[in-house]
Amino acid sequence: MVSPAGLVAEKAAATAFANVVMGRLNRELDKKYQMWKNIRTEISSLQTDLGILAAAVDDHQTMAAAPRTAVARVYGEEIRELTHDIEDCVERFLHRITCKPGASRARRSAHAIRTFRTRLRFAAKIKEFRSRVAEARERALKVAMLADGAQQSNIIDTVGYAQDCCHPVGIEWATMELRRLLDIEPNQDEAEGTSNNTPAAAQAQLRVVAIVGFGGSGKTTLAKAVYDNVHREGSLRCAWVDGHSLDHKDANGIIQHIQEKLHLGEGCSATLPTEQHQDRYFIVVDDMKDKHLMQWNSLRNAFRDNGRIIVTTDTQSLANRCCNHPREEDKCTFGYVYNMKSLGEEDSRKIALLGRCTPELVLGAAKLLKKCGGLPLALYSVACQLSCENVLTGKFCNKLCNELGTYLEREDDEPNFARLRGVLRENYTSLSDYTVRTCLLYLGIFPVDRPFKKNVMIRRWLAEGYARHHQGRHQTAANENFKTLINRSIILPVAPISNAIGKTCKAHGIMHAFTLHKSMSKKFIMPFGAQQKKVRHFFIHDSDVINSRTMPDIDLSRVRSLTVIGNACDAISNFSQYKLTRVLDMEGCIDVRDCHLKDICKLWNLRYLSLGPNITMIPKEIAQLKLLETLDASKARVNVLPVEAIELPCLIHLIGKFKLQDPVKTERLPKECMLETVAGFVADKGRGFLLLMDHMKKLNKVKIWCECEETEQDQAGMNGNLSKAIQKYIETPMGEDNVRSLSLYFQGLPQGSLSALDQICQHYSLRAGHVCHLSSLKLHGNSNPAILPKFVALFRDLTKLSISTTVSVTRYLLSVLGEMPVLLYLKLAANSVDGLVIQHGKFRSLHCLCLELKLVGTSVLTIEDGARSEIISLQLICKNLVGLSNIEITHLRELKEIALHPDVAEETRKAWEAEARNHHNRPNVLSIAGDHEEEPAHEYHIREEHPAAKNETPATCSALALEVDPESNATSPVKPGLVVDFAKGAESAPASWHAAQLQTVPTSATC
Repeated sequence: MVSPAGLVAEKAAATAFANVVMGRLNRELDKKYQMWKNIRTEISSLQTDLGILAAAVDDHQTMAAAPRTAVARVYGEEIRELTHDIEDCVERFLHRITCKPGASRARRSAHAIRTFRTRLRFAAKIKEFRSRVAEARERALKVAMLADGAQQSNIIDTVGYAQDCCHPVGIEWATMELRRLLDIEPNQDEAEGTSNNTPAAAQAQLRVVAIVGFGGSGKTTLAKAVYDNVHREGSLRCAWVDGHSLDHKDANGIIQHIQEKLHLGEGCSATLPTEQHQDRYFIVVDDMKDKHLMQWNSLRNAFRDNGRIIVTTDTQSLANRCCNHPREEDKCTFGYVYNMKSLGEEDSRKIALLGRCTPELVLGAAKLLKKCGGLPLALYSVACQLSCENVLTGKFCNKLCNELGTYLEREDDEPNFARLRGVLRENYTSLSDYTVRTCLLYLGIFPVDRPFKKNVMIRRWLAEGYARHHQGRHQTAANENFKTLINRSIILPVAPISNAIGKTCKAHGIMHAFTLHKSMSKKFIMPFGAQQKKVRHFFIHDSDVINSRTMPDIDLSRVRSLTVIGNACDAISNFSQYKLTRVLDMEGCIDVRDCHLKDICKLWNLRYLSLGPNITMIPKEIAQLKLLETLDASKARVNVLPVEAIELPCLIHLIGKFKLQDPVKTERLPKECMLETVAGFVADKGRGFLLLMDHMKKLNKVKIWCECEETEQDQAGMNGNLSKAIQKYIETPMGEDNVRSLSLYFQGLPQGSLSALDQICQHYSLRAGHVCHLSSLKLHGNSNPAILPKFVALFRDLTKLSISTTVSVTRYLLSVLGEMPVLLYLKLAANSVDGLVIQHGKFRSLHCLCLELKLVGTSVLTIEDGARSEIISLQLICKNLVGLSNIEITHLRELKEIALHPDVAEETRKAWEAEARNHHNRPNVLSIAGDHEEEPAHEYHIREEHPAAKNETPATCSALALEVDPESNATSPVKPGLVVDFAKGAESAPASWHAAQLQTVPTSATC
């Protein structure tokens, strides 16, 4: 028996134990609870630390200094691995602990208890990551000190480069064309197609030609050829200004420097030398950068009367800036953007293969030349490498092709590709930040010969999280990233039509090879067959599967995207392995079938899903994809869409041609529907999508196909529902972007059966002053001729309009179109047009006019003198066009592009070419096909017409290039220069088109 004293002592001991042990346990539990409660803050802080570290590494990598040390490369790899590990861990954790939206309080409490251990494990993992980040920070300081030492001793000059190659290839016609543009032809009166009655005011104007192109395309060489010719003739006073000299002089210093070169004398004005000298001056400003714009403004003003200026630059926006002069009364301002063109197959072989052309060599080198993409500097670098061989064979060329990426990324002093490496690295490192560079590396997923759509790429970037904005404007950030790559000629537009620039593009050939190798070396992207365990982005092309039938040993649970073109092989055998996949692009995959979709619908992290041609139905299990943002079934054979797809809470873009499976109850829709694009759905007697449009408050792009109904009652039902849906859509004010598109396809309906437009017009006729909001409108089919003008007139803020009909366009409609104040793009595809007249006060904002006509008379278009038209692009897609058809393009003062049908008579084409040469802007003459001759989206062919190419067969452009693109952010640019067939790798271009091959230039001049 224990005594009372013992009881007291035992109680005291128990109390002490409780206070010490249990108190400690309670404190630990409380500490873990705080971790649990603040876990999201911890994640945010950790990601901020990683962002700072990544930015520090990025700054070091992008310094214009020596190649990175081995320590720096290892450290960069460590940071990437750490970032990927944290990102994967965070996404897995959030998926496991996230409770279903709208769950009751009891369910949320139960879910919190069930996931308690998961939260503790994640808190421990966060602590581990914090420790790794701290260690990485310490190593970063050591790496920076090592890099500073290396920078002082191992700097490689990537600017100065003397070449000892032969005479430039294919430069004669380009030199002649530039001299014509500058109005400094040696025998102007005898030159073909030129006019000797140019007004004195026009002769005295400033003329600027900006040569723009990718580094190494021969811009400096071409400018130097023109400069040497003019200087040798002595007809003009000449000055060559290197862009690097602008870094160290202010505006007055630059003008003084030019004056000294022009031998103007010290007594001349430092600001307006032309006031005392009426001679014309020829000035070349080579390698201009954005930072030189202030000096450029002063230079332009100083020589604004008689100056003839060539500017070379690798930035499209800068070229546009130099060529877009302020308008002056009684003066014709002239600016021309000359885009450098790629070399064709014949000239590429001359340079790269050192003049050899045996069948075995030509066959073996074909793939290598295609990778070079007709870039003179790349071809010259290849020629230097091939010249090191005792015996040149096609086998060695093929080997060099396979290893080309290695040569472009080498860190040593290998000389043959040194200059090309410098150009490619400068293009990569000079991009604004690491997010843009990440977007560039992502382009390596797509084959170089396969164009991609701008909107597809942007949606993929957004789904991957590679285009983020601190204020949430992610779409704007993605658009800016794409625009940056276009601006630097890293992404090339396939069709150089003004309204299609940036819509369908492809990566620059040699830059694609560079970024592909860089991406693979970083384990950022990886093709099928590569033996790497960890891969972020996995892609499969037909050729990859053919070369390797065995599925590589890859940790598919960490793959973020899978892109398949052709056969997918074993990569799709078990979609459940793709635990964290965000993007699944099966659009070009031929062996993904309906049976695979149920496994795909289990990919909880999926944001982007594109389906291929063998998919016939979408299962209801798609409701499991709670994070899906884009569903693209445009290439699939899916006709019916389950209602579960519409109910997805994060869905933004729905693309295809669908009918709804069942009527959707509006209460089942998300409270805040995120859908912005529905392109599109079929309107029939069922209410379907038409009923739901009222609940989709964020819609800005809608396509509707109207199907023919059997009975009048069915047609009446369809028209009534369609009318109500469109009214709701156009009554909502547009957002900040001022973008809203509507496309109606009713060509399958009997003429006059579409009464929905009539109902809409009647509805708003009773509501005076009501404003309808629409920025882009497409109408395809035959409607009541009296109703169409009234419907179009409802939209005063319309900027793009496309009307396609098999009947004639009436004068009533044309009169309405002429009064639309902000209309920029107008396309009329019809049987004929009845009296289209551009006169004073009509079509005041129109930039692009496209007429696709079956029947043409003696006068297709009348342009009156004094019309003050802003038309930049005139597209006359008419097979039966005869001559100029009395079209006075001299009245179109801003005209920079003329497009003709490829099958017009040769005499008509010659007449337009001659007329274009006489126009003060010298607009391009292109050949493009219309909508009725539609080709596959990836086959675009553009040809610029000029005398040297008159015997070539005209190529065609897909009709997709002519379609209104309401999602495109491209503005009407200044006139593009020569562009060859990108889709075919420039092999088909005639030699006379080709850009200059590199020649010896002053050491301060760069390409």
